[in-house]
Amino acid sequence: MNNTVPASVLDDSGRPRRLTDVFRCNQRSRNLLLATCLDDYMNANALRVKSMVCFECMQGAGNRETFAADADTEGLLDSEIWARLMSELKEVEAA
Repeated sequence: MNNTVPASVLDDSGRPRRLTDVFRCNQRSRNLLLATCLDDYMNANALRVKSMVCFECMQGAGNRETFAADADTEGLLDSEIWARLMSELKEVEAA
């Protein structure tokens, strides 16, 4: 089974915006889902795990800021939209 994640085309900012967006992680030198990046970044920093490459990662911080700003301005915190995002994430993981 091939575990590689294909690269996707990002918007003009070059930052992933949806949980299912794939981008090139500079710290890990591989493609990652935004959902994975946010999980690892938040865990490393909330738990102060300095041995994780995600600890104080500038790219992870930027991804988090972009995702949070979108959630604020576009109403992505609505439960119906969150349910759709989680459904899309499961589809990507299953593929």
